[in-house]
Amino acid sequence: MRFLSILFLLLLPFLLFAQPTTTAGDRTMAPASAAQRSLVPPAAYPNYSEYVAIMEGFAERYPDQCALEVWGELPSGHQILTLRITNQVKQGRARPQVLCSAAMHGDETAGYWLLLKLADHLLANNPGNILEDLDIFINPLANPDGAFRRGDESLRGAMRGNAANIDLNRNYPDPDDGPHPDGRRYQPETEIFMQAAREHSFDLAINIHGGAEVFNYPWDTYRNRHADNDWWNRISRDFASRVQTASGNKGYFDDRRNGVTNGHDWYPVAGSRQDYMNYYHRCREATLEVSSRKHFPPQDLLQLWEWVSPGLLGFINEGRLGLHGFVKDRTTGLPIAAQLSIPGHDHSNSEVFADGQYGNFHRYLAEGEYQILFSAPGYVPQWHNVVIKAGHRTDLQVQLEQLEAKRK
Repeated sequence: MRFLSILFLLLLPFLLFAQPTTTAGDRTMAPASAAQRSLVPPAAYPNYSEYVAIMEGFAERYPDQCALEVWGELPSGHQILTLRITNQVKQGRARPQVLCSAAMHGDETAGYWLLLKLADHLLANNPGNILEDLDIFINPLANPDGAFRRGDESLRGAMRGNAANIDLNRNYPDPDDGPHPDGRRYQPETEIFMQAAREHSFDLAINIHGGAEVFNYPWDTYRNRHADNDWWNRISRDFASRVQTASGNKGYFDDRRNGVTNGHDWYPVAGSRQDYMNYYHRCREATLEVSSRKHFPPQDLLQLWEWVSPGLLGFINEGRLGLHGFVKDRTTGLPIAAQLSIPGHDHSNSEVFADGQYGNFHRYLAEGEYQILFSAPGYVPQWHNVVIKAGHRTDLQVQLEQLEAKRK
């Protein structure tokens, strides 16, 4: 007894000054600090005002890695909000730009929460130091009017279309069917995203939907394949393999060709955002269907995150791979918005351009050897032989010589 009394006296200061505990269910745990506590509810969809507060909260909590961009406001007053996530976010830098978007169809809810969770994960953990190399844009709610159709308090009554009941994924200019393939004027949401695509040089993008479990790659409108179809095949299969493994191969993500499909092979679509981004903006955008259930049960969201996140992070990481570099004027050192083309390989606007502000370029290619032509008005064209290895990055610095007439 004397030993126990002495032990109690020794432990008393620690007992008095121990941190209080809180109970969650049948678990007792110390409360997280403000910096650790997630802004994203673990098993619930935020209402609209909560969504705005979460997006603003990310920018306030991580001012050096996150900025909130208001891409536009709808007649309803709802805003199209996007997080730009990168290190030194207040400084413009020459890096690949990756867009992640969701809930273009308002009743396909899982992506809304998944992208909030993705933002939280990237900012809290910076996995693989990915924020050092990429500018990542996260737009969790592309169709707030459709999602909050019956009021801002919940997603009950969410519908596919926007306030005018227009399917936004049929409302974009189409490379095969022309500027208004659905016979409708461009909707406010469409115009906002088209403006964002003009202002940002997105190199890689993914658009999250629901209603199936499959990675859908271009084209939706063309029967013929994209010039970089081999690359699309590799990354789509990689995505499917990652999420199937994470789910324990429990039958998740095995629609179409075991979780992968070409868009036109599945069913032809005119006016999709995927084809618009690929054709008109030379971006590599895919459509991701994450669940056969459109209005996904909130209690299962954390499990879905565990299954999908390895694929999402793997896809985003592709932005660091492939061919990267700069094109500059040999004499002045100024950046040049040169075209990168692979004659005999490229078609249907698969060529890409260097950024006019920095001269940086990013081209995603399947493993192999390529002869790449760099060209720009007023400059002597230049050929470069490059070797691409899957899972690796190839860097190239290009200096173009001015034509004689321009120098004079």
